[in-house]
Amino acid sequence: MPGPETIRDYLDTVAAQIRWKRARAVAVRELGTHLEDQRNEFQAEGHSPEEAERLAVEEMGDPVAVGTDLDRLHRPKSQWKMLCLLAAALGLWLALRLAERWGVSYWNEYVVSFGGIVLLAAGLAAGIYLLDYTLLAKAALPLAVLLTAAAALGGRLQFQLGCTHDLGQYIILLLPVAMALAVYGLRSRGTGGLALCCVLGLLPAVCYLPGSPLRFLWALWGAPPVLWVSLFGVTGVLAAGVRLGAFGARRRNWLLVAAYGAAVLACLAATFLRPGQWLYMPQEEMTWAQEIVSHAKLAGMVELDPALMGDVRLELDFRRYHGYLLAVLANYGWLGLALIQAPAAAILIFGWRKLHRQASLLGRLLGTAALATLTWQAAAVLVQDLAGLRGMLTCFPYPFLSDGGTALAVDCALLGLLLSVLREESIARDAPVPQPSQTEVA
Repeated sequence: MPGPETIRDYLDTVAAQIRWKRARAVAVRELGTHLEDQRNEFQAEGHSPEEAERLAVEEMGDPVAVGTDLDRLHRPKSQWKMLCLLAAALGLWLALRLAERWGVSYWNEYVVSFGGIVLLAAGLAAGIYLLDYTLLAKAALPLAVLLTAAAALGGRLQFQLGCTHDLGQYIILLLPVAMALAVYGLRSRGTGGLALCCVLGLLPAVCYLPGSPLRFLWALWGAPPVLWVSLFGVTGVLAAGVRLGAFGARRRNWLLVAAYGAAVLACLAATFLRPGQWLYMPQEEMTWAQEIVSHAKLAGMVELDPALMGDVRLELDFRRYHGYLLAVLANYGWLGLALIQAPAAAILIFGWRKLHRQASLLGRLLGTAALATLTWQAAAVLVQDLAGLRGMLTCFPYPFLSDGGTALAVDCALLGLLLSVLREESIARDAPVPQPSQTEVA
């Protein structure tokens, strides 16, 4: 049976062998470009257009075999290990929540309620995991501005709702994702594009500063959360963008990133070093935390002076946003503390190891945003709890270890975004970068 003689027929036959729909479009587009180049070379040698196309197709080989090879190479990278770690984290969350309320008369209602939260969080992570994250590139800048504005308006939303722990607070954790989209959207603008990213990243921080003209946006939890997220998450994404060459290889780009970090540090200084602020340092909690950490056992309950210690076991309350990890250490020792952090820590370790394989700039940026946020969240809570710094570093709970469903949902959404990036490793392609004008080059 004669094979196809036109490029279109050849590509149709190849596409029929590729089972993953997203991979099919990418592979066919790249193969089509190669065939057209071959055809043009044959035409340049003096062949007619029809003959040149036929020769290009024949040189490529059997379309069925080519399609089968492409199907094998372009398959989704299923992240079963990471999904199992997520299941372990959600299982631990559910077990801790139910154990805390064991013995109450309406315990069965908690089983249904908390089980529903776990299913919704898992569904959110799975849904984002299966989506094509490259679709975000089509509206990268509008989405970046929208997420940044939502973080800045979150404080006002909290006032309107009259609550202290709600969606308005956790939107702040999406600021690094907004910066990743901004870096991708402005990647063709050189140093000017990076400067615009820095300005966009500073807007939420300025909104929460004491004395700011935008102080009406101030949140109930104050400036520290948005400033810490900006310092570690947003700065990390900016640094990743510069290192990956998103704005060209210019030394002044690193100076801009350093200037952004210095500006956020200045905002932190203005927040923490204002008159009277250090009078509110939790000295008693810091002393208590130091005693527990220095006398903690490898396993088992810490032994301290009863007058100093009190009934630590009664303080093991999952609904506390500060000191929960310290209470775990006091009750169960270092092994208990390591066990409760194990799922989240494993997710972060495997995530960072896998991220460097991504060829797509958008994928690297979004993955860095998700991992930097979760890593900072874990490190800040651990240091804050073990040092007794109530609310000084973060108001967010440990990743996948919160009392409320909103925090768990945001963490699962970030992880789902990371898994989507890792899943499409073999097919993700960045859109062509517009060439700068002669004025910009000059």
